[in-house]
Amino acid sequence: MTDTPHAHDGLVSSLIAQLEAMREAERRIFGALDPEVRVRPLREGDWSPKDHQAHLSAWKGRQIERIRSVRMGDPFPTDDRETDAINAVLQKERADWTWDVVVADADDVSNRLAEEIRAAGGATLLASDRLIGGIFGNGPFHALTHFGWLVDAGIGVDPAQVEALVEEEARMLDSADLPDSDRGVGLYNLACAHAVAGRLAKARELLPEALRLRPDLLEFAKTDPDLAALAGDLDAMAGSTA
Repeated sequence: MTDTPHAHDGLVSSLIAQLEAMREAERRIFGALDPEVRVRPLREGDWSPKDHQAHLSAWKGRQIERIRSVRMGDPFPTDDRETDAINAVLQKERADWTWDVVVADADDVSNRLAEEIRAAGGATLLASDRLIGGIFGNGPFHALTHFGWLVDAGIGVDPAQVEALVEEEARMLDSADLPDSDRGVGLYNLACAHAVAGRLAKARELLPEALRLRPDLLEFAKTDPDLAALAGDLDAMAGSTA
């Protein structure tokens, strides 16, 4: 059986809706900061919030390249450099950008990523074992990780707002037209976001379903530093899904 042109429209719509929701969250969180705070390093030798926003956009740009390559029938782009080395180059390229330039780039890249997802279509995205995970990893989950770091820096980002974003992303995942494997990874990542922030009860709510959908994650979870506080409970949580 071949796919009809609209066979996976729900998947495409789900991915774009989550990207758009997180871009709006970026606007609210970064935009609410005092302009002087936005351009000041979080700590000595660290990035500024402006750098964090530019970094999020840069990785969305890399995801655009990956989707386009697969869509055009080319090999999936690879990069042998360590992630920290890539991040250093991306940050250096954007370090002198003004906040207005960073915002314009963030909007442009987010729009182009949505366009590339539409152009690829659900069948192409599903045919790859790396594209859907990369869209989340370089989109909503990436932003949530950085929001957590901004909260920890004590620069005025509201922890309750970030917690609400994690919970909203979980609701969107629950209703999204996604393969179970990607939904499982997504729920696992959101559980980690809760756990790192000390919201262990919230993490416990998500992990049983994550491990039901992706039982292969159990052994990894046992050594995941993000879940260290829950390591002794993971077998029981996995067993509760049997």
